[in-house]
Amino acid sequence: MTSIDEALRTSFDGEAELYDRARPSYAGLLVDEVIAHSRIPPEGRILEVGAGTGKATVLFARRGYPMVALEPGANLAKVLRRNVAAFPKVAIEVSTFEAWPGADGTFDLVISAQAFHWVDPAVRYRKAAAALRPRGAFALIRNEQFALEPSLRAELDGAYARFFPAAADDGSRDVETRRRDAQDEIERSGHFGPVHSRVFPWTQRYTTRQYLDFLRTHSNHALLDPRSRQLLFEAVAAAIERHGGILELPYASMALIAFRK
Repeated sequence: MTSIDEALRTSFDGEAELYDRARPSYAGLLVDEVIAHSRIPPEGRILEVGAGTGKATVLFARRGYPMVALEPGANLAKVLRRNVAAFPKVAIEVSTFEAWPGADGTFDLVISAQAFHWVDPAVRYRKAAAALRPRGAFALIRNEQFALEPSLRAELDGAYARFFPAAADDGSRDVETRRRDAQDEIERSGHFGPVHSRVFPWTQRYTTRQYLDFLRTHSNHALLDPRSRQLLFEAVAAAIERHGGILELPYASMALIAFRK
């Protein structure tokens, strides 16, 4: 099993406000898909693992479901409380999923958006299943990225090859590969049945400054040595400016849904 790098896992909490401002939400149709396919009843209970500042939490809370949102970072949880203040059915607990004692088989749906890979692999699916009622559903929610316009992609690849080669993307794992890998992992766990998956394309426009802020919310960039990060960001900014100062990032909001065995 792959171990979790604690420095990477906890890096987000130091930039909670930036994370809330810079990270994208999810395609609206994704929530409709999760609700419809999971067959959650109108007052069904939702557990969210790794809620962050509430990017996904708010989307489900707006539908009126009672929720328990787990977030281990104190600063992230503070922003989360602010973002869900209008939804009294949302309870926030500052805890990792591993340490949380509430997996008692009473939830109708467990969701995790952009966070489940930070949970100990030995725990993640076993405990998600333990939290669910019989035939309850688990939904993995992710934003992946389709390929950028080729000439801009080539310039960004060059910047990474020079200043941050460890994070260079060789393009070998496209959206479909990532979807299939996530599906296979859920099914191999042995705790869930066949996975239903849907991908919803959408586009987010970033100015140069907005895109650099977005990069700062990625754990590997946050922990990069300051000089290398400065040089990388200068090269990335120059590339975007040469392409008109706007980056249109094609996202794939992905939902993978499976029922507890």
